Amino acid sequence: MALAAVALPASPFAALQAQASGDTTRLPPVVVTADRMARSIGATTASVTVIEGAALRAAGISQLADALRAIPGISIARAGSNGAQASLFLRGGESDYVRLLVDGVPMNDPGGAIDLGAVTLDNVERIEVVRGPASVLYGSDAVTGVIQVFTRRAAAPLEARLAARAGSYGTRVADASVGARGPLGSLSLGLAHHATDGILAFNNAYRNDVASLRGEAQVASVRSAFSVRHSDNAFQYPTDGAGAVVDRNAQRGERRFSASADLARALGRRVEGMLSLTALEAHGRTSDPSDGAGDTVGFYAYRSAGVVRRRGADARLVIRPAAGHAISLGGEYAAERQRSADSSNYDVSLNRFAASRITRAVYGQWVGDVGRASFTVGGRHDDNETYGSFRTARVGAAVRPWVGARVRASVGTGFKAPTFLETFSSAFSVGNPALTPERSRSWEVGIEQSLGGGRMQLAATVFDQRFRDLIQYTWTSPTAPNYFNVAAASARGLEVEASGDAARGVALFANATVLRTRVDDAGFQSGAGATFVRGERLLRRPPLTVSAGAQLRRFRHVRLDLSVLRVGPRDDRDFATYPATPIRLDPYTRVDLGGEVDLGRGGGVWRSSALTLRIDNALGARYQEMAGFAAPGRVLLAGFRLGTLR
Repeated sequence: MALAAVALPASPFAALQAQASGDTTRLPPVVVTADRMARSIGATTASVTVIEGAALRAAGISQLADALRAIPGISIARAGSNGAQASLFLRGGESDYVRLLVDGVPMNDPGGAIDLGAVTLDNVERIEVVRGPASVLYGSDAVTGVIQVFTRRAAAPLEARLAARAGSYGTRVADASVGARGPLGSLSLGLAHHATDGILAFNNAYRNDVASLRGEAQVASVRSAFSVRHSDNAFQYPTDGAGAVVDRNAQRGERRFSASADLARALGRRVEGMLSLTALEAHGRTSDPSDGAGDTVGFYAYRSAGVVRRRGADARLVIRPAAGHAISLGGEYAAERQRSADSSNYDVSLNRFAASRITRAVYGQWVGDVGRASFTVGGRHDDNETYGSFRTARVGAAVRPWVGARVRASVGTGFKAPTFLETFSSAFSVGNPALTPERSRSWEVGIEQSLGGGRMQLAATVFDQRFRDLIQYTWTSPTAPNYFNVAAASARGLEVEASGDAARGVALFANATVLRTRVDDAGFQSGAGATFVRGERLLRRPPLTVSAGAQLRRFRHVRLDLSVLRVGPRDDRDFATYPATPIRLDPYTRVDLGGEVDLGRGGGVWRSSALTLRIDNALGARYQEMAGFAAPGRVLLAGFRLGTLR
């Protein structure tokens, strides 16, 4: 098929995975997230990167935030070591502009917020990253992209894996999985434990326990799948809002449960019906008791507890009128509920809040291949009981003008719903029921070129995003709403990618992102210390990010992974003063090393075994991703892994 010769977008781990499997024929991987159906990555019109779970485990990467650092267009800002709050910025958008899915379950809080600090990669099969607006298929939050994590499916009749590591800062990581596959389907169970004492002098421990279960079955023409994931984490933080290490008893934690069920059945030769059900329940808690004996009235003490519930149902028909064409017609129902209780510095009693909202949506998408071209056309209408109706659209096309090349272009819109606290009143603010979603309009043009019979891939993408109706806080009177759609910003840039096989057993990758962000309308904010200053850059977005690396398998029993990340200077604010002081974070270069030594193939239950080593920030660079919050220094982890498969 012609698509097999098309160059693929560079992925830091794709070439590695191809060599790791011993597969010398580079086939186009199939992705699901870009068009919400299985489709060759060479046929999609969006920018897509696939990260294989096996490659991440071999490199010793266990945190989602760390796995995403090498992806073009992505920057991460984490307030310390593992477990600390981690924000994701994709192509310069806000940190709540990316929808995160785990086996199809939205993990964002209502309003888009997502903390990557507690998301680990245990029992993960692959990660798909779609850059660009995807609200047409996923609704709110998918303004600048979608990241979907797929848990692992069993590949053998019976399999098991066990791994453990320990090292710097009292870090301990252990995970185990078992799986079985039979004529009707497969089942996989994974368990993991993460813990560290933290990088700060006191009160900085972190723990996260994760369990996941995934099953698939096919009976006659009916395919079914389910997924369940539960995480329970606790993080102690001694820092105040400016990063000063002052608190010996502040901590927060969260229990997060997600589940999904999917059914698909052929309704004829050209029609397939699909039903997806999702559920998310997150219980969060924060505790910061009084720090001194004289603090008897609750000053500087805080406690909170909250629950977020999301339920979703999506039904759609996929109609295939001709070879290479698929038309999706779907309807979606989503219910969100948030309940919380928290105190203030001046009131030891709890202030309670509860609200809910329902969204109904219909959408349609047509994807097709016509000769050397492929296209995507889609539209969506959302109707929410609080912020009303909203429409989004996306159009994309790609053409293969010569052998090994592909030129693609797309334009689309996206939106992000207001948070509950922005719409509904609480004890501390007055919500504005007239708020509308924040919205975006984006376009991108890219070119990809495959060289050397597919052994080397080059790609370049230019993008432009305009964000409007951004919601800001203001205060005019005790009874007037605090939130309004007033601000605007933009982000444009260039992503350049290259990856491939330099020699037998040597895979290389490199990419660079040039980003220009700008505040077009500061809204209510004024002064140099505001987070939005008209004409200036958006905070914590580097204008230049460069990533490069190599995977070496030249020696039979040794594998090495090297990655280098260079992040340019970023604007930020020092919140130790009021008003905040504008500062510029210094650029930094981080070098990570990973590797393993294969101990050979055994003849017993454990047929494979290896010693593993991971060194994060190997050169001990000192830097900050958020003003005032130190990033970890050199972190060394050593351990082993065992497997029943060779």
